Amino acid sequence: MLHTILDNIEFKDKPIVKILFRNKDTRVVVVGLKKGLKMIDHQLPAQARIIMIKGSIHLDSKIEEVDLNEFDEYIIPPKVIHQVTAEEDSMIFIILDF
Repeated sequence: MLHTILDNIEFKDKPIVKILFRNKDTRVVVVGLKKGLKMIDHQLPAQARIIMIKGSIHLDSKIEEVDLNEFDEYIIPPKVIHQVTAEEDSMIFIILDF
Protein backbone atom coordinates (compact mmCIF):
# COMPACT_ATOMS: atom_id res chain seq x y z
CA MET A 1 0.00 0.00 0.00
CA LEU A 2 2.78 2.48 0.86
CA HIS A 3 4.49 2.09 -2.52
CA THR A 4 1.16 2.71 -4.25
CA ILE A 5 0.70 5.95 -2.31
CA LEU A 6 4.22 7.12 -3.15
CA ASP A 7 3.75 6.23 -6.81
CA ASN A 8 0.49 8.21 -7.03
CA ILE A 9 1.28 11.37 -5.01
CA GLU A 10 2.35 13.43 -8.02
CA PHE A 11 -0.96 12.75 -9.81
CA LYS A 12 -3.31 13.67 -6.94
CA ASP A 13 -4.67 17.15 -6.21
CA LYS A 14 -6.04 15.99 -2.84
CA PRO A 15 -4.33 14.25 0.07
CA ILE A 16 -4.16 10.46 -0.11
CA VAL A 17 -5.37 9.17 3.28
CA LYS A 18 -5.35 5.49 4.27
CA ILE A 19 -5.95 3.88 7.66
CA LEU A 20 -3.23 1.31 8.38
CA PHE A 21 -4.44 0.20 11.82
CA ARG A 22 -7.42 0.83 14.07
CA ASN A 23 -8.60 -0.35 17.46
CA LYS A 24 -10.54 1.35 20.28
CA ASP A 25 -7.46 3.20 21.62
CA THR A 26 -5.26 3.85 18.60
CA ARG A 27 -5.46 4.69 14.91
CA VAL A 28 -2.49 4.75 12.52
CA VAL A 29 -3.05 6.75 9.34
CA VAL A 30 -0.75 7.35 6.39
CA VAL A 31 -1.11 10.58 4.39
CA GLY A 32 0.46 11.31 1.02
CA LEU A 33 0.76 14.95 -0.08
CA LYS A 34 1.90 16.34 -3.42
CA LYS A 35 4.40 19.22 -3.32
CA GLY A 36 2.55 22.52 -2.79
CA LEU A 37 -0.66 20.86 -1.59
CA LYS A 38 -2.26 22.36 1.52
CA MET A 39 -4.47 20.73 4.09
CA ILE A 40 -6.36 23.81 5.28
CA ASP A 41 -7.37 24.44 8.90
CA HIS A 42 -8.46 21.23 10.58
CA GLN A 43 -8.20 19.59 13.98
CA LEU A 44 -7.86 16.05 15.24
CA PRO A 45 -9.98 14.56 18.04
CA ALA A 46 -7.01 13.03 19.88
CA GLN A 47 -3.32 13.61 20.48
CA ALA A 48 -1.50 12.96 17.21
CA ARG A 49 2.12 11.92 16.77
CA ILE A 50 3.29 12.89 13.29
CA ILE A 51 6.19 10.88 11.88
CA MET A 52 7.64 12.05 8.57
CA ILE A 53 8.52 9.13 6.32
CA LYS A 54 9.39 11.01 3.14
CA GLY A 55 9.64 14.63 2.03
CA SER A 56 9.01 17.75 4.11
CA ILE A 57 6.03 19.73 5.36
CA HIS A 58 5.34 23.04 7.04
CA LEU A 59 2.87 22.76 9.92
CA ASP A 60 1.19 25.95 11.16
CA SER A 61 -0.89 25.75 14.33
CA LYS A 62 -2.20 28.10 16.97
CA ILE A 63 0.69 26.87 19.14
CA GLU A 64 3.67 27.19 16.77
CA GLU A 65 4.99 26.78 13.25
CA VAL A 66 7.37 23.93 12.48
CA ASP A 67 9.11 22.46 9.46
CA LEU A 68 9.31 18.68 9.48
CA ASN A 69 11.64 16.61 7.31
CA GLU A 70 12.21 12.90 6.78
CA PHE A 71 12.13 10.95 10.07
CA ASP A 72 11.20 13.99 12.19
CA GLU A 73 8.46 13.56 14.79
CA TYR A 74 6.04 16.08 16.23
CA ILE A 75 3.10 15.84 18.63
CA ILE A 76 -0.07 17.86 18.12
CA PRO A 77 -2.36 18.10 21.17
CA PRO A 78 -6.03 17.22 20.70
CA LYS A 79 -8.28 19.75 19.00
CA VAL A 80 -5.50 22.18 18.04
CA ILE A 81 -6.41 23.83 14.75
CA HIS A 82 -3.59 23.51 12.25
CA GLN A 83 -2.80 23.45 8.55
CA VAL A 84 -0.16 21.53 6.65
CA THR A 85 1.67 22.49 3.46
CA ALA A 86 3.81 19.98 1.57
CA GLU A 87 7.18 21.52 0.73
CA GLU A 88 8.04 18.35 -1.26
CA ASP A 89 6.10 15.23 -2.21
CA SER A 90 5.60 13.79 1.26
CA MET A 91 4.43 10.75 3.19
CA ILE A 92 3.38 11.12 6.82
CA PHE A 93 2.38 8.57 9.47
CA ILE A 94 -0.07 9.88 12.06
CA ILE A 95 -0.64 7.93 15.27
CA LEU A 96 -3.78 8.98 17.11
CA ASP A 97 -4.10 8.01 20.78
CA PHE A 98 -7.72 8.16 21.94
